[in-house]
Amino acid sequence: MLNSGTAKKTETASYRIRSDLKSALEEEARRLGINPNALVSQILTRHIDWGRYIGRLNFIPVSKDFLRLIFDHLPAEQIEKTARSLGESAAHEELLFLFTRISPATIISFLNLWASHFDATDHQFDNGKHVFTVKHDVNLNYSHFTKEYLSSLLRSTIGAKVVFEDMSPNSVTFTFEDSPINWRNGDSKSTNNTSTKRPIEVLPKSIPQSR
Repeated sequence: MLNSGTAKKTETASYRIRSDLKSALEEEARRLGINPNALVSQILTRHIDWGRYIGRLNFIPVSKDFLRLIFDHLPAEQIEKTARSLGESAAHEELLFLFTRISPATIISFLNLWASHFDATDHQFDNGKHVFTVKHDVNLNYSHFTKEYLSSLLRSTIGAKVVFEDMSPNSVTFTFEDSPINWRNGDSKSTNNTSTKRPIEVLPKSIPQSR
């Protein structure tokens, strides 16, 4: 990430693994020029940050070349329409699937999770404003897709207006204000609660088979 934050506390732990896995880890650590402890920490961090959700959400990995090819040939109108639809539907489903409720806190958790699988990300909070920078390295059309997707998601969930301060073929930087005051007392939308002060459309918790 662009900003890894303060150093985290570490602890010593012992796990039993197969001898062939141990050999493979040591070989990969040598190739990368790091010690095996650092490599294992990286693997576990990637799994906790992103990997453990891939199967639950039925995501499939695709290459950047594939994304570039697809987005290079999509007309702008289709990109915007698709992004808005996903932001207002699939993103709601994924939020409820992962967190069982939609609230400002779960929105931020979802955005951090979404951003974590790109090349580099940075999330700052300053003077009541969230600032995200995401380096995706796909193309400009993908940046436009990201703009419409996130704007639709945040507008349809917490009523936030997103400002994209920078968009390039490689990255986007966007900002939005912290949650409205009427969310501060724990108001949220969940699968078990249909009475809230702020109405939100709740969609069925059925996740598409592929992304």
